[in-house]
Amino acid sequence: MEEYTKTIYFIEETQNIEGSFIEVKTLFVNDDKEKAVSFYEKLAKKSSRTFGLVLSAYKIKAEESYFYQLLKRWSHLPAEFYRKMNILNYRTLAENYPR
Repeated sequence: MEEYTKTIYFIEETQNIEGSFIEVKTLFVNDDKEKAVSFYEKLAKKSSRTFGLVLSAYKIKAEESYFYQLLKRWSHLPAEFYRKMNILNYRTLAENYPR
């Protein structure tokens, strides 16, 4: 199968920090930057979270079926699915921490 490279946007909320281990909860996954930024801004405005809210862009290389599963079923996928991601680049686009 042929592999493709796509940028996928994640909105994640920090759940717990222990030493160098950070546990996050994924709140949103999409391949449309404008939708991701809009959703992030809505969450950031009403945020009363203890930890931070982060909007990130992951440049991922994978087969088309991998992207399909990621975008359609992201909230139901096992952790092992995410561990197999071939991440080419990672950028934090925005961070929000309660004051």
